[in-house]
Amino acid sequence: MPRLRALLLSLSLATCALPQPPPTPPTPVPVAAPRLYAVRLTSGPAWDSSKSPNAQAGMAEHSANIARLRRAGTLVHGARFGELGLLVLRLPDEPAVHAALAPDPTIATGVFKIQIDVYTPFAHGTTAYLVTPEAVVLRAYLDAFNRHDPAAVAATLSPAVKWFSLSSDQLSTDGEGRDAVHTWLTGYFKSLPDVRSEISDLTQNGPYLSFRERASWTAKDGTRRSQQSLGTAEIRENLLARIWYFPAVKDPTLPK
Repeated sequence: MPRLRALLLSLSLATCALPQPPPTPPTPVPVAAPRLYAVRLTSGPAWDSSKSPNAQAGMAEHSANIARLRRAGTLVHGARFGELGLLVLRLPDEPAVHAALAPDPTIATGVFKIQIDVYTPFAHGTTAYLVTPEAVVLRAYLDAFNRHDPAAVAATLSPAVKWFSLSSDQLSTDGEGRDAVHTWLTGYFKSLPDVRSEISDLTQNGPYLSFRERASWTAKDGTRRSQQSLGTAEIRENLLARIWYFPAVKDPTLPK
């Protein structure tokens, strides 16, 4: 019996020492990918034609709900055209769209009727066309560049203008001084006679303008080349004082 107890004890200890199988990971809960939905708003049965749009019942709450959706990142775009309103929302499904609009009393009470459709954009641009003095300077610089006019480009620059390039954690100075830029551009336009540049996604914070720039040209081997870069320009006293560029990325649709 002592030997049997010892054998059973050793087997028990051996069993305890065996590695335990890893726990089964929980099954992930599928999350619907966000989609874009267009919500068209038209006047409903409770619309009071004797009042202006802003005087309709519930308009303050209507505007507050739109502001809430914008802060949450749900609202992609909002607009009015003709007698219609449009909200483009980024949400996983149509029930989520209805839930996002539920706090809006103008919809619940019938001031507005809504129609919800899946929104599938096929071309992208920008409606943020800034008309600030700083944006005017940047566009004047771009227009002079595309005309290949070094003197006109120089007229938009501060005498002490600086060009910077950012690469990883390195910052390098590519150009410094209005006169030096004028001289460099004269040779640059001769070597690339059809180079052009365009900007999009223009946003502003004080004197700083951030944008995406796309440059295109014909290489010496006759192939078309194009690349894009993110940049930030600093405008002071109606002149371009400094500009920073992140690394350029070649357009994937063109030859490498």
